[in-house]
Amino acid sequence: MKNSRQLPRVLLLSNESPHTGGAGAIVLYRLFRDYPADRLLVVSNNLPPPNALRLECRYEHVPLAVDRLNRTRLWPWRAILRTLGGSSMIGLGPLVRALREYDPDVVVTLMQDSWYYDLASRFAASFGRSLVLLAHDVAHGFEPVPDWLRKRQLQRDKEVYLQAAARLCISQGMADYYQRIFGIPADVLLPPHSDALPFQSPEACLHLKRPGRLTMGYAGGLHYGYGEQLLRMLPLLRETSTTVEIFGPVPGGSLTPLSDATDVLHFNGYADTPEEAWAGLLEKSDVLLQPYLNPPAAHDLQYRTHFPSKLGDCLALGLPLLITGPAEASGVEWCRRHPDTALWVADGSDQSLREAIHRLRTEHALRVTLANNAQAAASEFAAPALRLKLQEVLRRSAGGRVRVYGRAGDGATHRHSGRMPDSDFQSSRVVAPRDSISS
Repeated sequence: MKNSRQLPRVLLLSNESPHTGGAGAIVLYRLFRDYPADRLLVVSNNLPPPNALRLECRYEHVPLAVDRLNRTRLWPWRAILRTLGGSSMIGLGPLVRALREYDPDVVVTLMQDSWYYDLASRFAASFGRSLVLLAHDVAHGFEPVPDWLRKRQLQRDKEVYLQAAARLCISQGMADYYQRIFGIPADVLLPPHSDALPFQSPEACLHLKRPGRLTMGYAGGLHYGYGEQLLRMLPLLRETSTTVEIFGPVPGGSLTPLSDATDVLHFNGYADTPEEAWAGLLEKSDVLLQPYLNPPAAHDLQYRTHFPSKLGDCLALGLPLLITGPAEASGVEWCRRHPDTALWVADGSDQSLREAIHRLRTEHALRVTLANNAQAAASEFAAPALRLKLQEVLRRSAGGRVRVYGRAGDGATHRHSGRMPDSDFQSSRVVAPRDSISS
């Protein structure tokens, strides 16, 4: 990269490390893909799996003792202990030692695992570094605590959110949600699509893969209500002789009936890379499917805030998109703001879905129009532009004033102090953000 020395030295301190083996990790991988390796250090308690691609920079493994609870029946206590202040007991010594001689200008963290973004917050505050937050999921939505602790949990999250020099939310719905509960604005950074995405001319959509029968395609897991929506669709799929090619694992548990529906659902397993999955869908599918559950039931908050990271890929392929789900779902809301980029089934009724399937099977020009418009709109997910946006945020954040907040929410500012102090941090104790404030 040209002028790489003008970019700040970044410490990416996150429970999710950049690689190509998972949806969230892929977003980080694409955002930092061309960042200079000597100006980026990844520290995580979850290193990439052996078969996944990773960035060229150094990765360091810093697990937390509390991670052991994840593999026990005591896992609910992880969020409870953090809310009660347990994260302040995690020393910074192992993290400082992992840095070796690396001296970051800015700390970036993913607001996903509260213990790890607390660690990033404390490190940034302790050494006078600016903090940049990436918000891809509502963390407290995945870390349930008893009702009597919810207010305290939100207060601890608010303190980290306030501390950040920049907050980059994955959707407008996410930014709006945090604005409403914390009273603080944020920018939106969409998930980039692949740099090496296979695609076709939308004109190829004139002809169905199997004359007279529609084939839909889906790539990814069936959690978050997606599998439940497919269960609801099974009778209609059979009625309309429609099949769905799925690049993902065969489900079990309550979704076992999906694995038995081999007449309309074909499971192809996980592809080694997203690009291989998209190539498979281009070969086998006429239409792509985004199956939000409608009504969303327990997934309402997640649908309104989380953004489907594969949507940009889907739009760029040159295939039409069929999307189900409530109007407030972030993926639906984006498509509604970009007319005719997808065919949306608004009310979730069988009749509306039946009509949508019929139109996609019989209206050849509609398929081409949707695919054309989707490819044009996919430019908003172009990785180079989103990387530049992130780099500009990092430049602005590095070297400025560092703001941290205490119990009362009173702010104290500290100017970037240059190099990290020469001290013995192995035995030092640095307390949680709420207690480390100059009042």
